[in-house]
Amino acid sequence: MCAVPVLGFAATSVTLITLTRIGVPLTGMTARLAVAALVVVGLVWLPLRDGVGRLRLWELMLPVSALVVGALLQERVLGGSPVPGNDWAKYLLYADEIRRQGALLIDNPYWMLGVPFREDPGVPSVYGAFLAMSDASTATLAHGIWVFALMGIAAMYAWVRALWGPLAGGLAALLYAALPINQNILGWHGLANVAALVLIPLVLLYATELVMSRRIGRREAAGFALLLVALAAAHRLSVVVTLPALALVGVVALVAAGRDRAGSRWSARSWAPRRALLRSAGLVAGFGALLGWGVAWHLWAINRTFGGTQGYEAYLNSKLDLDLLAHDLTRVFCAAAVIAVVWAALRLRRAPELGVPLAYLAVSYLRMAYYLPVALVPPVAVALAGLSRRASLRAVGLCVGLALTAVIAASAWDRADSVRAFYRFAEPASLRGLDLVASRIEPGEVVVTDRCWSFLATWLLGTRTLPALAPEDIQPKAELPFARRAQAILDGRPAAVAYARRIGVRHLLVDPTCVGPDGRPLPSPLLGEPIFVSRRLIVLEVPPDPRRSGADGSPGAR
Repeated sequence: MCAVPVLGFAATSVTLITLTRIGVPLTGMTARLAVAALVVVGLVWLPLRDGVGRLRLWELMLPVSALVVGALLQERVLGGSPVPGNDWAKYLLYADEIRRQGALLIDNPYWMLGVPFREDPGVPSVYGAFLAMSDASTATLAHGIWVFALMGIAAMYAWVRALWGPLAGGLAALLYAALPINQNILGWHGLANVAALVLIPLVLLYATELVMSRRIGRREAAGFALLLVALAAAHRLSVVVTLPALALVGVVALVAAGRDRAGSRWSARSWAPRRALLRSAGLVAGFGALLGWGVAWHLWAINRTFGGTQGYEAYLNSKLDLDLLAHDLTRVFCAAAVIAVVWAALRLRRAPELGVPLAYLAVSYLRMAYYLPVALVPPVAVALAGLSRRASLRAVGLCVGLALTAVIAASAWDRADSVRAFYRFAEPASLRGLDLVASRIEPGEVVVTDRCWSFLATWLLGTRTLPALAPEDIQPKAELPFARRAQAILDGRPAAVAYARRIGVRHLLVDPTCVGPDGRPLPSPLLGEPIFVSRRLIVLEVPPDPRRSGADGSPGAR
């Protein structure tokens, strides 16, 4: 049951992307028909089973408690309006334009003076369909990340429970819900990342079933392929992380499949399980091609507008600080994770399914901190559930797990205020400053911003923006010249200032507390006179060109 919302999101996003790619407009009617068709296909393809079994009370209490803990901790960051962070504004703008234009491959009329939307289409397709079907206010979607955060807890429970039982599943859901690092991603509103983290646990579940049974049916192969395609649509970087882990698991499984019970690597029967494993993998690949051609076509079309991607050198400053990482995971969880990973490695021969999270841990290098809970939580939960082999002493693992969760949750509760304060750019005072700018700007005017006000200014002002993003903030190389030009304007370089006046820039927006990707404060702008100052927003007015002033020093006619 916990996997149903995840599979629903995967199927809906892939279907909507495919329909728009073949030219079907995304309207309220087409979205409803697509969802209805998915329901019919599900009822035919996945007939209801005779029963779901009887759940014991404690088995139900653990996942429900995890969802409650997650919701309470997430409310500390996301509660109220506007939500913290900068990135939520770009998702609202994209969804609003999808509803208006009825398509996904569209241009952004405001960002970087007007460029194509290059966001991953998974969540925007669902957001756009929601707006088209409900006619709701676009601002409602600012809290949409909350739904995905709760789905991530459910997905973690589904993965661990299916393989290691209800106790391990419940503890995994509780630990995953309590980790402060999952609050941080909500603070800066990493919606695409959170959506990917919803899908990854079920991808790893299917991978485990494949390598353990070496033969899966058509329904399982289709489900595995659907999740992989949806993951590519939700967040392309997550596919880059996940596929090497799956390849590593597959190679190990092929080697292990060649051994018979006597341990002989090249027995007469050694090729039969390998052929079964390869045949099942081929079935998944076939369904992937059948279900994913529309998503692949869409991503190819987006990548054509990138102008290439930056080399790895551009992202070196964003490497993680290990001390900060330990702080975000909490040191008590880090200690438990180290013990659990060693324990899992020692038990691989008797419990090879533990190799899947370990393989995922191996490919989650330091720039990808938000993937680490996916790899570390299952070994901790499984180790806690296995503290005692006797059912009468099973409460030992449960009590230790609950105590560990309580310590982590208390730390997350205390840090929530600082996370919200750090990322809350759009507070009441700064919104008053934006109202001032909105009352002064003319149609089509360009506003230059720093990296902290980039997406927010674009959405809240509804005008063209030139944001001074750092290279680490940018994937498409085509956007890099615009960001450098904006930074040159903030630095007051003469040629850049002349360009700013030429395109009609009159206002600069900066956050005096904004820091760069390396955590250091950004330098103050060297251009403009302040007309509004608050704790999180300074509005600067670009002075007129003195060469266009009259003889008495007054501004001349343009």
